This record gives sequence, C-alpha cells and structure tokens, in this order.
Amino acid sequence: MSDRRDDNVSRDTAADRFLQQFTGYRIKRALLVIHEDMTEQLGPLGLRVGTFSPLAVIAANPGISQTRLSDVLHIKRSGVVAVVDELEQMGAIERKPVKGDRRTNALFMTTAGRKLWKQAEATIQAHEDRLFADLNDEENERLRDLITRVTQSAVQAKE
Repeated sequence: MSDRRDDNVSRDTAADRFLQQFTGYRIKRALLVIHEDMTEQLGPLGLRVGTFSPLAVIAANPGISQTRLSDVLHIKRSGVVAVVDELEQMGAIERKPVKGDRRTNALFMTTAGRKLWKQAEATIQAHEDRLFADLNDEENERLRDLITRVTQSAVQAKE
C-alpha cells in the first residue's frame, strides 16, 4: 500500500511541480491527507472533524457560550448552532441558560460527552502519532511553532 502511495506522490509531484514552489499549496496537500485520515478515525465514534473541535473546546471550557465558541473556532454563529444541536442530540453536551441573560446559553459536557471526549482525544492522538511518526518530538514541536507563526503572520497581513 505504501508503495502505491509513494507512486501517487511522485506522479502528483511531477504533475504539480509548478505548485510545489508554494508553501501554502504544500500545507493544503498535507491538510487534505490529515483531514481524510481524521475523518476515518472519528467516524466509528460518531464524530466528524466539524464536531470534534467544538467538543474539544467545550471540554476545556465548561460553561462556554455559543458566541465565544464561534469566536474561538472562527465559525459563523449559525454554523455553531448547527454543531451544538448535533452534539446535544448525540447526548455529548447540554445547554444551560445563563442567569441574567435569557439569550445566552452555557455549554457543558455530559457524562457521556466526557467519555466520548476521552475516546476522541486518544483516537486523534494515535492518528497524529501515526501520521507524524517520521518527526521526532523536537521536530514536531518545531512544526507546531512554525505553523503558529505562519498563522499569526497571515492574520496580521490581512489586518
């Protein structure tokens, strides 16, 4: 299987050699592979990439509002409502009204949601360990730092 993948990468690299000069293109290609594998790994848990991230943020921030969740994930509020509805229907989270503000709901993990998060976290950690196995710990940390810097730089350039 890896030989076929190597052949595909070689063919793609020859065909897209003009695009290979662009770092953004290479990041996009890597993201596509990572996203596809992540989708496959989360499926058996009943999650999607689009529900994994909100679940993680809610797990780390009990009582977060939908508006804040939208801000953290850079998702339109209408998109957050749909994802929160999905997670709530799964029994992973619950909305609780915020005292003094009837328009705002606080989001909390349920017992089932905490269990699901632990499974999802372990699954995605194994996914990353497998996909980044060619990098040692120092290289992996360096990659994270570089991606953070690129993201910050891109955001600043847009301002």
